[in-house]
Amino acid sequence: MEFFDPESALVKLKNQIKSAVKVTQPIKKATCQLCNDRGIYLEGEYAVPCSCVKRKALEIKFKNCQIPRAMLNHSFNNFNFKYYSPTIKEPLSKRTYLEIAQRTYQYAQEFARDFVRGEAREGLLIQGPVGSGKTYLACCIANYVLRHSDQAVLFVVVPDLLEKIKASYSNTSQFTEYSLVEAACEVPLLIMDDLGAHSYTEWTRNKIYNIINYRLNHELPTVITTNLFLAGDLTELIGERTVSRIEQMCRPLWLERERDIREILREEKVGQSAATASYEPPY
Repeated sequence: MEFFDPESALVKLKNQIKSAVKVTQPIKKATCQLCNDRGIYLEGEYAVPCSCVKRKALEIKFKNCQIPRAMLNHSFNNFNFKYYSPTIKEPLSKRTYLEIAQRTYQYAQEFARDFVRGEAREGLLIQGPVGSGKTYLACCIANYVLRHSDQAVLFVVVPDLLEKIKASYSNTSQFTEYSLVEAACEVPLLIMDDLGAHSYTEWTRNKIYNIINYRLNHELPTVITTNLFLAGDLTELIGERTVSRIEQMCRPLWLERERDIREILREEKVGQSAATASYEPPY
């Protein structure tokens, strides 16, 4: 009869655990071959900071900004004025759509540069119809600041932010109302996209007012896009006191277009696909 040996059993159990750890936890391969993910590498006798540190820091900044992935490459250099008519004029200003776009683009670019230098004194309110390039231009500002400044940027689609705040009352939410509102209030640069695109109640009006009012009182620049005009539907939706504060803190700008730019881009994409499909390489 074989007797139980506790020491042998213990050794056997430890070996099994070690084998399981080796199987389930493979050695992670370094992503940076230069510094082996240490953040520094040796050049002769000197330790030198690796470029991957800045790259990782930039990746974290973009992630924290919450800018949509499809908009990460939007830049002032890529802004295309061909979608704005050089002949059609806006009735009140008598400027062509192209002239309006050029003027708004200039102010947006100046704002981004001023913010990076710590000289931004007021935010921007970019108004215009759907598909006129408002969000694109706001993303140009966000991407420029993220690449040229250490300051944090937060990009929020207003209806999504309000839904997250509402969902924070649920036990399953990973956010709290305080953390969401605090982030929007205190971030150095806040971009509020699509203000007005929501069914507003007294509760949602108060949330927007609290954010806007805090940023006005603490002189924190804010960029707002909306397809509604201050004097009209926007005042009815979010309230006169909030609109009054937006007027105090933001330079009013606008964009006009003959056709929805998204529709034009879709047609161009379809045309390119059709041209590629019909192309027969020479033999």
